[in-house]
Amino acid sequence: MLGGRVEGIPAHDAIGGSKGFRRPGYIVSVEPGVAYMKGKFSAALTAPVAVYRNRIKSYADRQDPTGQAHGDAAFADYLISVNVSRWF
Repeated sequence: MLGGRVEGIPAHDAIGGSKGFRRPGYIVSVEPGVAYMKGKFSAALTAPVAVYRNRIKSYADRQDPTGQAHGDAAFADYLISVNVSRWF
């Protein structure tokens, strides 16, 4: 199988205040994988690989009067995900 994945953390909350600590940004990945099903069991193994990363400015970064602050962020290069399930 082949899929795409976009995940991240917003710089502003939809509800409530946005002044808390966070490292906002997002990552876009291509996600190849394999799946197997037999009877009531299924298993999947996927390994999304990052193709684009964007660290956006947080609330604290925007408070810098010089406009130079742009905090750190760490994005993984890849992730290995294993899913096993049984249907009832």
